Order: sequence, then C-alpha cells, then structure tokens
Amino acid sequence: MNVMTRSKATDQKADGGERSRSADVRTALLERYGGVLVLVGLILLFGILKPDAFLTYNNIVGILANSAILGILAAGLLAPLAAGVFDISIGGAMTLAIVAVTYLFQVTGGDMPVPVAILIVLLGAVALGMINAALVVRQGVDPFIATIGTGSVMVGMSQLLANGTTITDGIPKAFTDFGRAQVDKISIAVFILAGLCLFAWYILDYTPFGRNLYATGASREATRLAGIRTGRVITIAFICSALGAAIAGIVFAGRLGTGPPGIGAGFLIGAYSAAFLGSTIIRPGRFNVPGLIVALLIIGVGINGLQLVGLPFWVVETFQGAALLAAVLIARRRPAVI
Repeated sequence: MNVMTRSKATDQKADGGERSRSADVRTALLERYGGVLVLVGLILLFGILKPDAFLTYNNIVGILANSAILGILAAGLLAPLAAGVFDISIGGAMTLAIVAVTYLFQVTGGDMPVPVAILIVLLGAVALGMINAALVVRQGVDPFIATIGTGSVMVGMSQLLANGTTITDGIPKAFTDFGRAQVDKISIAVFILAGLCLFAWYILDYTPFGRNLYATGASREATRLAGIRTGRVITIAFICSALGAAIAGIVFAGRLGTGPPGIGAGFLIGAYSAAFLGSTIIRPGRFNVPGLIVALLIIGVGINGLQLVGLPFWVVETFQGAALLAAVLIARRRPAVI
C-alpha cells in the first residue's frame, strides 16, 4: 500500500513538473515573440479598419520609408546601449550632419563632389564619437550629461552654419537624386538600413567585439578586470552611434533637398523607443537587431494606422513615448542577458 502511494505521488510530481516545464516554455516563447504577435495584431486591426488605404503597396513601402531614417539612427544607437552607456548627442549629430552636408554644397556653389561632402561629414561624426568617448572614459563624466552637452553644441554649430535659416542654395541634383532614389518605389534609405542592420547583427552576435560590448554593458569593472579594454570598446560604440546619426542626416538631407537646422532632435525619442522596445523582443533583456526591426515596424505601423483612422498630428510623439515607457516597464521585470 505504501509502495502504491509513493508511486502515485511520484507520478503526480512528474506530471506537475511536466506541466510546469510546458508553462515555462510557453512563457518564454511569449516573451521572445510577443512583439511579433503585437505587430501582426496591428496589421490585422488596421487592415480591417482601413483595408483600401492600409493594405496597399504604396502604403506599405511608405511605412518602410518613414521608418528607415529612424531605423538608421537606432541601429547606430545599439552599440553604446549594449555597452551600457547613453548617447543623447545623436539628435544634435543628425542635425549637424543635415546642415553640414548642405552647407558644404552651398559654400562651394554646388561644385563639391557629393562623395567628398559625404566623407567629410562622416569624418566629423568619427571626431564627435571620439570626443564623447574622451569625456566619458578619460574624464569620467556621466555619459548622459556628457552627450547632452555635446549634442547641444552640435545644435548650436548647426544654427551657426545655417545662420538660423534653412539651407537651400547650391545643393546638386546628384545629391537629391541619391536621397530620393527608389527601387520598385522602395526608398534607398530602406536598403541602407537593411545593410546596416545586417552588419550590426553580424558584429553583435558573431564577433568577439560584440561579446565585449555586451560584457561591458553587463559589468564594466568585471570586464576590465578580465583583461578587456573597456575604454576602447566604449570609444568604438560612441563612434558607431555618431556614424549612424550622420548617415541618417545625410540620407534625410538628400531626401529633403534642403538643410533645416533644427530637425534631428525630433528623432531622438523615436530612436530610443525603437531600441528599448527592441530589447524586449526576440532576445529579451539584450539590445538586438531582430528585435529592433520588429520594434521599428510596430512603431511605423502603429503611427501610420492611427493617422489613417483620423487621429491628428500629435499621434507620432505620443505613440513613440508610449512605446518607450512600455519597453522600460517590461525590461524592469527581467534580468539583463549577457
């Protein structure tokens, strides 16, 4: 009798363990792919509400084009975030890139070759990344404070170069043709974003530097004691985010065909919203490229759909801010993944 009782208890315990494991698997899958389900749900919702407007090729490629500039900015931002530092200067860096590339054309009467102007702006972005790194690594300034300061300086320099007005003179057709180029109505910015995402995915997931980035973000001191040069890791991370901001600014300026001196700051919240929301998807607790792509589509589809159903202009900032808050709240419930 005792043997039978123990046998039943053992079976019940095994069944309970099996059910617990199944529940854990379902929870893990929901955490990893819940964002994908949200995206599918948004597509179905707006497809039902506005089928003639939402589910069209032109609207879909429009969503991709509108998300691409933000995505380029956010892709560069992944590096410092993975390393555990904030870079608030990306808004100012993007603004300065927009103004600087058009200013170079203006002062040369449109004679400067487009590749040379782009190269000069990219080199300036590298310099900005190194300045940010010097303030944080060598001077010990808090990254948030340091990059707010450098970002403000970038905005001020943009105002100086533009003289407080939008630059419109001397911009060559070759530059605007580049910014407005399309393949089957898909913007060139989408292809640039795809290339950057592939590169970032490979670096973060398959190289020692990517592992060093995540290790530095998890514990900078422990990583340093393990023999990794965390200062160099953070320096490269800041350079990556500055280059992402510069590329976003160059492509945006080419699309506009002008150089407005105050537009980059408006992309800051959106980039952080996408990056943090992406860190809760696919690989929860880690800033990752697949999650970022899903997050960009959630934000892009959500904003587009809400605008199609008639919500006014303020929906963009509201939706991006809500996405950032949701991502932070979700992230607080999980331990970081190294």
